Amino acid sequence: MNLTGKQKANLRRLANDKPIMFQIGQSGLTEIVISNILDYLKKHEIGRISLLKSAPEDINDIIRILGENNIYVIYRIGRVLLLYKENKELKNRIII
Repeated sequence: MNLTGKQKANLRRLANDKPIMFQIGQSGLTEIVISNILDYLKKHEIGRISLLKSAPEDINDIIRILGENNIYVIYRIGRVLLLYKENKELKNRIII
C-alpha cells in the first residue's frame, strides 16, 4: 500500500491520541501477539506498538513480519511503530 505524505500525516494525527497497544518484549513477536494485533486492528484500524530492548528480534525483522501479515507500518520513531490495517466492514472506519 502506497500512501501519500498527507495520508500518512492524517494517520499520525489520529494515532497521537491512542496509547501504545502492545509491547513486544522478551518472548518476541509470537503468533499469539500477531493474532492479538490483528484483532485490535480489525476493531480500530490504527494502533501503535513498542519494541522493548529485551526483544530478540531486530526492529526491521518485526516490520518485515508485520508486512507479511498485511499490516502496514506507517512510521517508526525510535522503537515505536504506527500500524494500519484497513477494515472496510467497520461502521466508523478511517477514510484516507
